[in-house]
Amino acid sequence: MALSRPAARRTIKPRSARSRSAKSADWAFHARDAQVLDALARGGHAASLREYFGAPAYAELSVLAAAAEKSKRSRGRKRSRAHRVLILPGIMGSKLGGQSRSAAGAKRHGGAFEVLWIDPLQIAPGRLTALALPSKVQIKPMGVLLFSYARLRLKLEIDGYDVDFHSYDWRLGLDELGAKLAARIAADGRTVTLVAHSMGGLVARSALRVLPKRLVRRLIMLGVPNEGSFAPVQALRGTYPFVRNMSRLDRKHSPEFLAENVFGTFPGLYHMLPSAQRTAGIDLTNPRSWPADGSAPNPRLLSQVAASRAGLAAADSRMIQIIGVNQETVVSLRRTARGFRYAMNRNGDGTVPLALARLPKLKAYYVDESHANLANNSRVIQAILELVRRGRTSVLPQAWRSRPGVPRHIDDARLRLEGGPKIDWRRLTPAQREAVFAALDSGRLLPEAAHPLA
Repeated sequence: MALSRPAARRTIKPRSARSRSAKSADWAFHARDAQVLDALARGGHAASLREYFGAPAYAELSVLAAAAEKSKRSRGRKRSRAHRVLILPGIMGSKLGGQSRSAAGAKRHGGAFEVLWIDPLQIAPGRLTALALPSKVQIKPMGVLLFSYARLRLKLEIDGYDVDFHSYDWRLGLDELGAKLAARIAADGRTVTLVAHSMGGLVARSALRVLPKRLVRRLIMLGVPNEGSFAPVQALRGTYPFVRNMSRLDRKHSPEFLAENVFGTFPGLYHMLPSAQRTAGIDLTNPRSWPADGSAPNPRLLSQVAASRAGLAAADSRMIQIIGVNQETVVSLRRTARGFRYAMNRNGDGTVPLALARLPKLKAYYVDESHANLANNSRVIQAILELVRRGRTSVLPQAWRSRPGVPRHIDDARLRLEGGPKIDWRRLTPAQREAVFAALDSGRLLPEAAHPLA
């Protein structure tokens, strides 16, 4: 999972201003990436952007956006010859839009599509079900979650690179997504460097398998679950904090319903399950390996996992890893009478264990940072600038010693007890909304302060 935004302190507005504040952020949720970046540079939609990014991040990004715009103007015609960089977000890091249900909705959001993911005002009435596959309405990617990736893009543009995002429909399988990325790179015809976060790295590896080597100069991977992650296991069980948090924003559906009927229909989630070699012999592609109680994975989608994973390009010298460490992470599981029991230690980034991120023989760098914030970390961004420029960096260490110690354990039964009441997004203060976003993919449940009942 890869949804995050930087923490910041906010001034708490009185309750009477909450409904108005929720509406003020609506423009930023639905605007195109280029519109948001242009508004940052020119000072437009300030109230909406300050609400969306948080005041400190908004202040920083406004300065960076103006500098990036100046850098692009100064390059002028040379821009077409600048080195090309594509940024791939992680799973759930691309905005997804569905066909507007009314002409008024289409007019309000500037087209026939309106953002479903992630707009809390759309999630609240239960519209997450529109994302279930097979789709009943047309769904398409509509940009990225800029509070996770804008800083990285702007820093690269200031450094003189021709940068773009590659948003994608993260519900789909790695094979289909990799083919679409490969087609884009091949059609462009220019050599490109890929900076890929989380699932984006697997999409990139799928594309590399079919692309001529000359078209991809480097692949810089941030927290990529190269051998899988245990987060998809918990998501499919309805016990992952992210799914439970979503169910609190969704005023109609339980976490178990969302796990089985929405998230459990996404091939992309299944394709990040760890292999039996990484789970003490438990074959998670076999439906009988899963506990009988609670949410159950789709057997047909489980049967497709091995073929999709086999379609990833093997490690080669173009690939470089940046791996988050020192965050409490699920590193193993076993079956018990209470479902799956998970062991946790600090050998990972909070989502991807070190052992499942690291590909042998590849150059790797390490950072004390959470999975969700890797693309926002200032040291990581500085390292990326150096890696794009010359393929090495002195900003991050190339070694990290795994930490011994007694792991903490938790099981599905205990995780199902955690959570809280439904939340009415419209009634939250700006500070509470920020706390909700910060918690969504951090491995934590939503804060107790954000408890207005729906």
